Amino acid sequence: MIEEQVENSSPPCCAKPEVRGYALKHRDDDGSLVEAHAIGMHNDVGDILPVEEAYSSVRAVLAKFLEKLHRTHPLRIIWVLILILLVTSGNAMQIIGLNFWIRSFPKDGAPGNFATLAVSSLLFGLFFLLMLVIYLIIVRPSLAFLRCARGWWLLFLIGLADAVNSYIAIYAASYTPEVLQAVFTTLVPVYAAGFTKWILKDPRNYCNIWVFVSFLLIVSGVVVASTYQFARGFGGTSKDKAWWSLFFFLSVPPTVLMNIWQSLYMLCFTYDPSFEEHQFLSEQADPMPGSQRNNQTEVDLSTQSTERGTDSEYSDDEASPTQERSSARPEVASGDIHVLGRTGDSFIRRMQGSDALVKLVMLTCGTNIQFVLVMLALPMDAIPWWGGSHSVQDAWTNFSDGLWYIFHCENTFIYCMVYTVGFVFTYVGSAYLNQHSVTLCSMIGQLSSPFTALILIIVPKWDLEKGYTPWYISLIAIILLCVGSFVYTLWEEKTEQEKEAGEHRLKETLLFNMRFSTPATRLRRNSVFFSTAHE
Repeated sequence: MIEEQVENSSPPCCAKPEVRGYALKHRDDDGSLVEAHAIGMHNDVGDILPVEEAYSSVRAVLAKFLEKLHRTHPLRIIWVLILILLVTSGNAMQIIGLNFWIRSFPKDGAPGNFATLAVSSLLFGLFFLLMLVIYLIIVRPSLAFLRCARGWWLLFLIGLADAVNSYIAIYAASYTPEVLQAVFTTLVPVYAAGFTKWILKDPRNYCNIWVFVSFLLIVSGVVVASTYQFARGFGGTSKDKAWWSLFFFLSVPPTVLMNIWQSLYMLCFTYDPSFEEHQFLSEQADPMPGSQRNNQTEVDLSTQSTERGTDSEYSDDEASPTQERSSARPEVASGDIHVLGRTGDSFIRRMQGSDALVKLVMLTCGTNIQFVLVMLALPMDAIPWWGGSHSVQDAWTNFSDGLWYIFHCENTFIYCMVYTVGFVFTYVGSAYLNQHSVTLCSMIGQLSSPFTALILIIVPKWDLEKGYTPWYISLIAIILLCVGSFVYTLWEEKTEQEKEAGEHRLKETLLFNMRFSTPATRLRRNSVFFSTAHE
């Protein structure tokens, strides 16, 4: 029988807000548990309350940012700049490489859009698979975290979102006016902020002057970069443009969702020493003797199992049936979630991998799942008003011809590689930036359009369209986009502690659900249910 734990606390009507996060616990004079906290405050139902922030002025935030920049190692700063360059140059390589690649095909249009999509998906999927195999041979890491079904579900969602975006966009972009493409592109940071609040449970308040100014500058930069397209107008048949523009609009949210799910996957499965340290401090901060631990407000799963003699029957990384029944929810009186305890350390280490390994697994599985889903959509290329093939067999022939042309047509292999390497650059850069901030990564991605325009002005022979925005317009757009991204970076620095606390709470929840959803745990739950019913 599980003992009922009692906590001396005030009535709910007059309960004081709890302070939670990186907490050092102590007991006050009346014996109630108090947590000292420097990040955020929570009420009795766990809602985040406004916190008095030390950096309230622009000058203070800028000083904090410059101080952190001064403390940062130069190699790390260079690495961040390389990631930004990978994203912007990767998108530029895709635009330039695709234009040359399509024009290298025969005049009748075959192999067409589907061939470029499928062939490139196959190539960069194989590239990441090769990198993963080499890494596994050299490092020989543990892949225990791949046994988690939740992780495979996230990988499938990443591949699905990537496939939906790529498949719709590559068809719709050819018929959607560039004006509308620019307008829809400005919504990407807005989608990113919304999905971050919804899926990643970001506790920060986005309704503030920092975010408003940042988004305003980003939108202004994209609009300025597209002034030439605005001047040229829409063109074409309005009815056809309307349908294809709708499809292009629908292809934008899946891009953001892919980045969000990448961030969630890396948060869940990447080993983070600071998270483990936070859990360790939460467990060790209360110096009370063991005889008084029964009055604590937290349930120590490993201690309970020891008192009931269950350690000999169940491994120390999985909870016993008694433990599972006594902890239906990870949150107890204090409101915190503790998955580490005395035995969770081995579980966390085993169910997580290094930063490089998790990213390689994520990119390999995501891109190859995308290729499989794209190939399953091959029959859609035979739809008269959608694709360029006359039949399903013709669609398959175009795909095989696309592979043949890569190695037999002049310069086609080079164009294909430029396009594919651009995707690889974007995937790698976005993976690292998404781990920090999905919204900031989407803002950096907006630099691609004016950056590409400047490249085409510098190298005119790459400009096959002969109609890009003048250089000074592109330069103004780049300045606006950079300033907007910098303002958002300052806000990220201003709310860094609150963001980290929210990420740790989300990681705790994910690990708790993962720990109590393993196949062995579910089997024991079923066995306990049947044995109880039999009795």
